[in-house]
Amino acid sequence: MTDTGSYSITYTGYYDAEHRPVRGVVPMEELITLYVNGLPPLVNLMCTPVQLEELALGFLFNEGLIEKMDDVAVLELCGGERCVDIWLEHDIELPQLRVVTSGCSGGTTFEDAASAHHRVESNTRITPQRVTQLMEALSSAAALYNRAGGIHTAALADGERLLFTTEDIGRHNTLDKIAGTCLRRGQPMRDHVLLTSGRVSSEMVNKVARMEIPIVISRTSPTSLAVQLARAWDVTLIGYTRRRSFRVYAGEERVVARVA
Repeated sequence: MTDTGSYSITYTGYYDAEHRPVRGVVPMEELITLYVNGLPPLVNLMCTPVQLEELALGFLFNEGLIEKMDDVAVLELCGGERCVDIWLEHDIELPQLRVVTSGCSGGTTFEDAASAHHRVESNTRITPQRVTQLMEALSSAAALYNRAGGIHTAALADGERLLFTTEDIGRHNTLDKIAGTCLRRGQPMRDHVLLTSGRVSSEMVNKVARMEIPIVISRTSPTSLAVQLARAWDVTLIGYTRRRSFRVYAGEERVVARVA
């Protein structure tokens, strides 16, 4: 039995020397196939099957295949909502089919990635108090995580408040869903703040730079390559955000005592 991203099960709970059956939920994981322009599958995505249209749009945007909603002629779910069919206003060259798992892909080197984007130009600033307040707001907004656990949450903020949140078993999927939601709503990504519950990998910094977001705040750690790329692209990278503390790994000049 399913319930918007979670799956109802009965498991055996052990409590000291006793055990008993317990009704509960776990997060859903499904393989979703993305088709573009009637070509063979572009990609298989392992994901939480909610906001699938936003996930597909954001994936295409972050892969550089679209720039705006006007590039999309048709967008529909098919195959019992296990695939997304998109027709674009332009042709694309089909790369080799990939399966993107719920973890982070590897194999990217700093030399290959550092030239992929220009530096993120932005006058956006944030106070230390707002950093921790926004992370607390993200925790409160994590509805699926609070119900089922095992879920990553991301949010776009305007520096003062969360504009919307996305949830998925994959950290990078939440960022694609953010990008797709922005495209559908006509919401600018530039000069905003991104929050994430998960570890910040090089792949995630790559997506953030593509979205031209200058500040990323995480509840946990970045990787070494993520830090290098954030410094190369002038992305402010904040991690281990708690109620009264956090660490700035790149772009410290955007964290200020007061925002004018």
